[in-house]
Amino acid sequence: MSNNALDEFRKLLEIGETLMGPGGCAWDREQTLVSLRSSVLEEACEVIEAIDNEDDDNLAEELGDLLYQVIFLSMVAEKENRFSLKMVINLICEKLIHRHPHVFGDKELHTADEVLKQWEEIKRLEKSDRISILDGIPKGLPALVRAYKIAKKIKDTSFAPEEAKIEEELPHFFETEEELGELLWDLVKRAKRRGLHPEHALRKVLVAKEAAFRDWEGSHKTTPTPHEK
Repeated sequence: MSNNALDEFRKLLEIGETLMGPGGCAWDREQTLVSLRSSVLEEACEVIEAIDNEDDDNLAEELGDLLYQVIFLSMVAEKENRFSLKMVINLICEKLIHRHPHVFGDKELHTADEVLKQWEEIKRLEKSDRISILDGIPKGLPALVRAYKIAKKIKDTSFAPEEAKIEEELPHFFETEEELGELLWDLVKRAKRRGLHPEHALRKVLVAKEAAFRDWEGSHKTTPTPHEK
């Protein structure tokens, strides 16, 4: 990062401190971590939209909004004596160094696949106190995102064959993201006509799938290794 970028980052911190300080913004000072949850999700979605639209100017702006959410949340947490922005930065620095021993240590890796396997193993060891490999998937994620993450977690376990058998019985509707998007859009329209909410419907299925996997997981002595970076 250039010195110019660091200067701008310091300026952003100063602006945030002014907004949160005496004589600053009344709305900012009233916010809590809970009240800001939806803002974080909204800003992240706007970043994704800008990427999909290949709109670099808008993407730069939306990344700035998302960056400020991290700063804003950290300032609110510090005001509530929970943790500081310094702690947030220190933790991500430590994590990145720890999970990249091939860059910051003596280990040698040469392919992206090797790096991913190493990342997964390090992450597994870090989370070894978790009961299930699904424990790290946030409950608050949109159902479709959560379904994708659950599918990635269980895909290489011996629980997966039954799910794969169901998948093989379905006709192949799509090969590209665009075709998949059209299929999902068609399903949403059909659900609307029938008075069904696709988000709620998928969440109900995920509850059952997750319960079934956790039951299976509990009956096996060896916990499957998670497969997600």
